[in-house]
Amino acid sequence: MDFKNLDKHWWSELAIAIIATTVSIILTFGTASLFDRREQKKERRLTALMVMSSIESFSRGLEEAAESFSRIDSIAAWLLQMPIEDIALLGDEPFDAAIQELFQTPILRHDKTAETIFSSNIDTWKNMGNFQFVDNVGACFSQMNWIEDAVNEESKTLRDHQARIYDNPPAYPGNSLVEKLLRDVQMRQQLLNPHSVKEWMIYCAADLRRLNRKNMQLIGISEKEVLAFADARSDVADEEDELDYSTFQSPYADKESLDENLDYAREINSLLQQQKKK
Repeated sequence: MDFKNLDKHWWSELAIAIIATTVSIILTFGTASLFDRREQKKERRLTALMVMSSIESFSRGLEEAAESFSRIDSIAAWLLQMPIEDIALLGDEPFDAAIQELFQTPILRHDKTAETIFSSNIDTWKNMGNFQFVDNVGACFSQMNWIEDAVNEESKTLRDHQARIYDNPPAYPGNSLVEKLLRDVQMRQQLLNPHSVKEWMIYCAADLRRLNRKNMQLIGISEKEVLAFADARSDVADEEDELDYSTFQSPYADKESLDENLDYAREINSLLQQQKKK
């Protein structure tokens, strides 16, 4: 037996086996690593879409709230420009619908799921691979929470002033509730706020979108994709008949234009003329 050739054969087979095992290990771990990187990329993209669509959804909610304050602003401006004597002459009933709308102030609430996931998991931050993106998104979420608190506080303050008078009418001058509201100095001062609040909310929504566009650039996702994702996540509300608030959505410069454009004003002016003829 040729032990020399046998020895060479054994070493050859051993080398082949080692090489095959090594290649197998490399392929196995290399494939797993490639799969992990792909999964991380998917997770990173999904997380980015979630947080940016959350910012977009909040901006939309802010604009809707601004529309409500615009309506309130128009009614407040009209009431503040009416002579108290005319209001006293008509009493509460003609003003019921206007007062009801005046104090239907919006409450902001936004879904904090994306914010919680993003803010509470350090692994998520690491996976994003972009510190500037993480920092920008954190700033957006902080700004959103501050805006929400400020808007809700403004809404609460207006309703609290109404409740203060409505809960103890004898403590305030005037015969009707609407007269009491409009004779109260604090209430009149509060009714001047909706205009500036509305303008501020519109600015905040635009600023959040500006920051969000920077986020999109940093992470490499288009605005079109973010808007589509936000649309897909939004709840589909049942269609309901709603009052037409279009007459309250434009600013009115003076009482004459208010009287001409507001339905309430036209109706009450007619009633007022009838009362004065008696």
